[in-house]
Amino acid sequence: MQANLPTLCLAIALVATTGCSSTVDPDDGAGGGGSDEGGGRDDGGGGDGDGGGGSPATGTGNIEIRMRATTATFPHADGLSGQTPLAHSSGVRSLQLFESESDSEPLTVFDFGEESMEVSYADGADTLIYTAKAADLPLKTFTRARVVHSHVRYRVASTMHANGFDLPGEFDNLQVLSDGTLIDGQMRDHGYFEYEFEGGAQSFPLSGTDAPVPAWSGAGGFSVEFEDGEWAYYFPVNLPVNPDLDSDVAVIFVVNMHESFRWSDESAPDFSAGVFDTTPSTFEPVMRFGANSFALAIE
Repeated sequence: MQANLPTLCLAIALVATTGCSSTVDPDDGAGGGGSDEGGGRDDGGGGDGDGGGGSPATGTGNIEIRMRATTATFPHADGLSGQTPLAHSSGVRSLQLFESESDSEPLTVFDFGEESMEVSYADGADTLIYTAKAADLPLKTFTRARVVHSHVRYRVASTMHANGFDLPGEFDNLQVLSDGTLIDGQMRDHGYFEYEFEGGAQSFPLSGTDAPVPAWSGAGGFSVEFEDGEWAYYFPVNLPVNPDLDSDVAVIFVVNMHESFRWSDESAPDFSAGVFDTTPSTFEPVMRFGANSFALAIE
């Protein structure tokens, strides 16, 4: 699994600049997790608001973080099969920033606790994730970020092989990544999953508590850790934060989701290359379901 792009954007959004853009390829370690477009929160950031030096912060600006998704053609070079999910979203729980790897008192920008902000990756989706108040943030430069990812949902086309029949249909997945996640009105822990294939007027549901997680190598300086019950993404940043920002800023985070659901085809009776083949209890190895690339802009 790849590092969480939505919250990478959140971190960059805290910089008091007037323009920013970046594009990252998944081979450089970027990516995301991934139903319905989530709403925004406007309760401000979680910083200490002291300006970092004893003087009161004077910034009156707000920093609005939005995510936009596109499925424009992307050149894949990983040797895997892929498809663009029919629906795709992910949940973001918290963001912390560190001045260094040895920083034992990170800044918690936000923490939604058992809840999370669900972000849509549908083509053209534009989701308000968070609104931070510049004056609530300290005057510091951060070099490392920690993002907790709560869950992922995605729906993909699939062919089910069962009882001697090959049934084209759709495979709908929910997977919980962090303990204590409130999802669909229920508290769930890491590993909980609900998979359901629907096709040919039939359905094959499967649920459990031991969901497999796609392997992620940590290329490009990113790493993923399951620690204290949370699925945490660590990545390097260079973030000078200014609490005296006096104008509102919208940070637009654009992710490419073209054929972002990637799997490895297997040789088995009736399985086909380029088709996500499933059975009532198994499916082909899912290698990645994160974003292909991202670009940042400020408006």
